[in-house]
Amino acid sequence: MLPILLSIGVLYLLAIGAGRLSAAIGIPRVTGYLVAGIAAGPSLSAILGLPALFTHKQLHALAPVHDIILGLIVFTIGGSFSLRTIRKIGSKLFRISTFDVGSTALLVGFGTALVGASPLEAAFLCIISITTAPAATQMVIRECQSEGQLTDTVLPLIVINNLVAITVFIVIKNSGLSADVSVVRALVEVFEPLVLGAIMGVVIAIMDQRLTRQVERQILVLASVAVTTGAAMLLDVFPMLAVLFAGMVAVNATPNRKRILTDLSGIDYPFYVLFFIMAGAELHLESLVHMGGIGLAYVVMRAMGKYIGCRLGAKAARSSLTIKTWLGPAMLAQAGLAIGLANILAREWPGPGGALQTVVLASVVVFEMVGPLLTRLALINAGEVPVLNLLAQRSPVRYREGLHQVIIHFKNAFGIASTSNAKNPSDILIGHIMRTNVEVLANVTPFNEVLKALGHSRYDRLPVVNEQNELVGVIKYADIANTLYDPGLRNLVVAGEITTEKFLKLTPEDTLESAMTALKDHPNDAYLFVVDKDNPKKLVGVVRQNDVLSTQMRRL
Repeated sequence: MLPILLSIGVLYLLAIGAGRLSAAIGIPRVTGYLVAGIAAGPSLSAILGLPALFTHKQLHALAPVHDIILGLIVFTIGGSFSLRTIRKIGSKLFRISTFDVGSTALLVGFGTALVGASPLEAAFLCIISITTAPAATQMVIRECQSEGQLTDTVLPLIVINNLVAITVFIVIKNSGLSADVSVVRALVEVFEPLVLGAIMGVVIAIMDQRLTRQVERQILVLASVAVTTGAAMLLDVFPMLAVLFAGMVAVNATPNRKRILTDLSGIDYPFYVLFFIMAGAELHLESLVHMGGIGLAYVVMRAMGKYIGCRLGAKAARSSLTIKTWLGPAMLAQAGLAIGLANILAREWPGPGGALQTVVLASVVVFEMVGPLLTRLALINAGEVPVLNLLAQRSPVRYREGLHQVIIHFKNAFGIASTSNAKNPSDILIGHIMRTNVEVLANVTPFNEVLKALGHSRYDRLPVVNEQNELVGVIKYADIANTLYDPGLRNLVVAGEITTEKFLKLTPEDTLESAMTALKDHPNDAYLFVVDKDNPKKLVGVVRQNDVLSTQMRRL
C-alpha cells in the first residue's frame, strides 16, 4: 500500500488529465474526476485483480476530509437557496417540487413493488429516489458558468426535494422500523439539526460583518462547517441537514450576501476535485451485477418519474418551455445523500436494509455517471451556457515548447539573455461568448409588470419585442425614473412606449475586440445585445461586460 499522501498526489495529477480529456470530448470534468477515482479505487482493482492506488483503509482514514468537503458543498447549496430567488420564483418552485416528488415516488413505489419489493421496502426506495446529488449538479453549473431560468430553478429545487426526503425518511424510520413509535423522537431528529444550523448560520452572518480579510472569512466558513458537522455527529442527527440550514441562514441573514460564497469559491475547487475522486473510488461496481429486478425497476422508474414530474410541475406552474423540457434531465444525478440514507437502513434494519443498500449503491453508479452528462446537456440546450465554455481549451504550449520556455527563464534568472517570439491568439467571435437564453418583454407589457421584470432580472435593461418577435428597443431602468414616480403615467404606459433604440448592438460575427471597443466607448453600459447579421430586428443573444473581460483575460 502506498503512503496516503503519495496516492492523493498521483490522483490529483490523474484528475488534471482526466478533466482535460473530458472537456476535450465534450463531457463534464466532474465525470473525468469520477472515472479517475474509479480507476484508482478498490472496487475496479478487485474486479481486475490488480493492486488499488486507493484502498478501503485509506478511504476510511480520509472520512473526516470527505465529511468536511461534503459540508462545504452542502453549505454552498444552502447558500444558493436565496429568499430573493424564492420570492422571484414564488409558488412555482413548490408546485414543481410537489409534482416532481409525487411522480417520482409513485412510479418508483409502483415499479419496485411490482417486481417483488415489500410495501416498507418500496416506501424507503420512494424516499431515496426523491433525492438529487447537489455536488455533481453544482459542479457542472459552475464549470459551464451557466446563468438563466433553468440554473436558478435547479439548485433551490434540489434543496426542497432533499429536505422533504430527509424529513419523510426520519418519520418512516421511526414508525416503520420500531414497534415503539415515538413522535417526539422523530420531531427531535428533524428540528435539532435545523436549530443547530440556524445558530451556526447566525454566528457566520455576525462574524462575516466583523472580519475584513478574505482569508479570515474563508477560515470562518471552514471552521463553521467543521463545527456544525462534528456537533451533528455528536448529537446523532443528520449533519447534511444542519450544514444546509447553516448556509441558508448565513447567506440570507448577512448584508454581504454574495461575499461569503464568493470568498469560498476562491479555495474550494481543489477540495471538490478530491471529493469526486473519493466518490469514484467508493463506487461499488460489483453491486451492478446484484441489483436485480428491483434495482432495474428503481433506475428506470426514477428516471421516468423525474422527467414526467418536472414536466407536469413546470406545466402546472406555467413555466417556460425550456423549464418543461430540460428540468427533469438536470435533476437525475444521485450520490451522497442516497448512500447515507441507505447506510442508515443497512445499520438499523438488518437483512432487508442491506438488500436495499445494494440496490441504491448500484443505482448510484448509474446516476452518478449519467447525471452530470444530462445536466450539462440540459443547460446547453436551455441556452444558458456561452459557446466558448463548450470548446476544449487548447494548451498554450506543447510539452517541448514548455521545456524550452523553462530553459529560457532559467537562463534569464542567471542573467543570460534570451529572446522569444509571442504568438497572437486567433480572434474570438461574439457568437462564442454570448448567451442565447435572453429575457425579453412584449411591447404591450403594462408598466407595473415592466418594473417587476426589471426588479427580478439579473440585468438592468431588458429587450422589448413586438408580436412578430422582432426587436423594437430596450428598456433601461435609468431611463424610466420619471415614469416610475408619476402615478398618473404608470397606469397608462406600456413597454413599447418607453423603449430606447440607443443600446449596444453587435452580431455573432463581430470580434471580441469590437465588443471591448464598444464597452470602452460606452462605460455606462454593462450589456451588449446580439442581433442576426442579416436581420437586425432578430435578437439572438446577450453578452455581459464580465463575459467580455473574462474572455479577454483568458486570451492574455
